[in-house]
Amino acid sequence: MFQYNLYSMGLAQSSKQNCGQDASLAAAIYLHVPFCVAKCRYCDFYSAPFDGPTAMAYVRAAGMELQSNASHLSQPPRSIFVGGGTPTSLGHRMLGRLLEALAPYRGSETEFTVEANPGTIDPVMAATLAEAGVNRVSLGVQSFHDDELAALGRIHTADQAHLAVALLRQAGLANIGIDLMYALPRQTMHSWRESLAQAAGLGASHLSCYALSFEPQTPLGKDLAAGRAVEMDESMQKDLYYAAIESAEAAGMEHYEISNFASAGRRCVHNLTYWRNESYLGIGPAAASYINGERRTNHSDLQGYLATITDGRPAPAGSESLSGRRLMAETAMLGLRMTEGLCRQAFESRFSQDILSAFPRSTSRYIQLGALEASPQRLAIAKPFLFVADTILADIVAEA
Repeated sequence: MFQYNLYSMGLAQSSKQNCGQDASLAAAIYLHVPFCVAKCRYCDFYSAPFDGPTAMAYVRAAGMELQSNASHLSQPPRSIFVGGGTPTSLGHRMLGRLLEALAPYRGSETEFTVEANPGTIDPVMAATLAEAGVNRVSLGVQSFHDDELAALGRIHTADQAHLAVALLRQAGLANIGIDLMYALPRQTMHSWRESLAQAAGLGASHLSCYALSFEPQTPLGKDLAAGRAVEMDESMQKDLYYAAIESAEAAGMEHYEISNFASAGRRCVHNLTYWRNESYLGIGPAAASYINGERRTNHSDLQGYLATITDGRPAPAGSESLSGRRLMAETAMLGLRMTEGLCRQAFESRFSQDILSAFPRSTSRYIQLGALEASPQRLAIAKPFLFVADTILADIVAEA
């Protein structure tokens, strides 16, 4: 079963898209805002309750960290993604200041995304985003059914999701992505299809559909362990997953990544950087960077982050270097998330070895099973096997 939990991540959408070269400078910025109005019951991302003075200190510190790392950025970056947490929980004044700190790094073609909870969008917030040059908003809707939203601990209602889209459009923000979740407690095929239909009816330019994951330390995870919640049967989850593909494609969207769909020209440029295993810069507590083969992850410690950045020191972080077969496996794992598959030429140019010869045991096994499709140009997961992509990808990593 496939479950995906990655920070959610202008380019010509051509056949070259998955054959790009690894950049030595970061072509993407991820800025993590560690505040929420309330923590959702399933969420294990790092965040803290909103506090005005602490949030203002964070805004200043994030600007300082960004400035001190500017030398690691390509000019301009292809994408900027402000995620969380809930960036819009900062309110329009503080969020405006944070977005202003990003302005010097934004080019005319830079994809500039801000994540938002529908319950935090009002006319002033929508105008703030537009005036700051944001050109893409990712709305965490998750469901268009109020009972399902309540079970997840979301702070918004279905009506607020509809209103948020309308307000963003009135402010001139046309590129709106919607995140939905399936395998929710008491969710049915009927309610899932209704949520998918409402997302399509709102004209979303991008759709992400992820299965609910019961992370152990979250309230929902604890409910599962105590028997107060039951995980949906895997066969039902599979049916819901393929219903999402059917619905999105019927709405004219391209299924371009295991859990992601986009209308023409609206693939998420930021997430493409992750899936190509290219360099990116992370700013804020818990944010990760990947530059020159080194992955550096800031500690999930807001107070420690504020203290060190304010003192002029780098954010406290852990790091690891990726090289050799480990780097090859991660590049293959991420590239195979794309439905068009991994570009074999790009892989061989980068590692001086073809993907099939690099991982012969895994690739030959799954090609024989029909789960992997190989052509001279690409290696891709066959559509009927996308739901079990985790198993295929894990075997490639294990072989490394």
